[in-house]
Amino acid sequence: MSTALFTGFLKLLRPRQWIKNLVCLGGAFFAGRIFDFHADARACLAAGAFCAAASFVYIINDILDRDRDRNHSRKKLRPIASGQVSVAQAIAFSLPVAAIAVGLGARLGPGVLGILAAYAVLNICYSAVLKNLSLVDATVVAAGFILRIYAGTVAVGVIPSAWLLLCTFFLSLFLAFAKRRAELNAVSGDPGADSLAVDVTATRAVLHKYNVTILDRFCNVCATLTIAAYAIFTILGHANRSLIITTPPVVMGVFRYLLLVERFHEGEAPETILARDWAVQLAIVIWAVLYVAVLYYGLRIDVQ
Repeated sequence: MSTALFTGFLKLLRPRQWIKNLVCLGGAFFAGRIFDFHADARACLAAGAFCAAASFVYIINDILDRDRDRNHSRKKLRPIASGQVSVAQAIAFSLPVAAIAVGLGARLGPGVLGILAAYAVLNICYSAVLKNLSLVDATVVAAGFILRIYAGTVAVGVIPSAWLLLCTFFLSLFLAFAKRRAELNAVSGDPGADSLAVDVTATRAVLHKYNVTILDRFCNVCATLTIAAYAIFTILGHANRSLIITTPPVVMGVFRYLLLVERFHEGEAPETILARDWAVQLAIVIWAVLYVAVLYYGLRIDVQ
């Protein structure tokens, strides 16, 4: 195998986006079992299975979207769109990737395996049809994160909290609409434009059904719902109300992301923001430290 082909296969997997699958660890973390080695191992296996399943879906998506990707300033560099990897090679490569997902899922039981199958089917439908339907496209993205949460909880044998599912759903909707806004900016060439200056059917057809104004409203509503759901969870969703001290970093993290989206026109690649923006990283670290201090080490403050 040539170096170029190996590099192309590696790019097809999109390892930078595997960070999304850390959501699978949420079940063990929020259930207070993060120091349980057996639970950690199973949660990590679930995350690994989702990494493989997601990579399989990315390969299928790149095959289906290869013609549109060639008309996008960034996506034209993807292995299949650029000709670095042929369609036949991509299909052959997808099979062992799918086998890894099935193998890891099978080790965790039929429940996780069924969730992985549902994720793959849903996202193949998304790549083929659903991503062209406004609102449905973002909802499918959010559903993918809900399935990750379920896989992580099923793997460690805990029941997911309704609050956890709500917060995950609203946050992932927020990220999905922010991504659409950034894509709209990219193809319009004008961050403040409410109409497109170019024909986006060549890149992402659903963008014709949105505009900056409505996407800003969607982002603001989803950001508000995320913060509200999390704040209420800290008061009503757990016996220790001291969790309320974890709310400020959540608020600041969401506000910072919203600032990056609406003021600096970022958000097309959420994983890049998570990897590079120090303010978002700091908010996550402060939140995690406070949450661990309350849930695992019994930190308490006097609240009624």
